[in-house]
Amino acid sequence: MYDILELSKMLLPDLREIAKELKIRKAESLKKQDLIYKIL
Repeated sequence: MYDILELSKMLLPDLREIAKELKIRKAESLKKQDLIYKIL
């Protein structure tokens, strides 16, 4: 599990990779902040 501070330090491509692993839809079109909240 991730925490918000850890995720906010990550780059967008890394967040998109996590989102892909978690099967989050439309991750490529989300902004960084939105992606972080979806991952959480």
